[in-house]
Amino acid sequence: MDTLAALTTLDQAEVSQAGTVLGLHGQVMELKLPVGVKIGSPVKVEAGDTLSLGEVSDCRPEGDGYMVCVELMQALHHVNEPAPSLA
Repeated sequence: MDTLAALTTLDQAEVSQAGTVLGLHGQVMELKLPVGVKIGSPVKVEAGDTLSLGEVSDCRPEGDGYMVCVELMQALHHVNEPAPSLA
C-alpha cells in the first residue's frame, strides 16, 4: 500500500507528523512514523482523499522509526473533491 499520510494527535498538544500507511486490516491502519505516539491517543490521519479518526492501539520501535497501529472509528472519503453545486 505505502501511501503517504499525515497523522495528527488530537490531545492537548496537537502534533502532526508525516508518515506512510503500510496497510489496512479491517478497522486497523498500520503506519510507519518517525516518532512514537502514546497508546490511547486520539488521532486524525489524512491519506490521499480520506480523513480518518481513531485511537492509537499499538506503537513499537521498528527500524529507524515506529510502527503505529490506529483503530479507526470514522472515515470521510473524497474530502479533496469540490462540493457539488446546489444551484
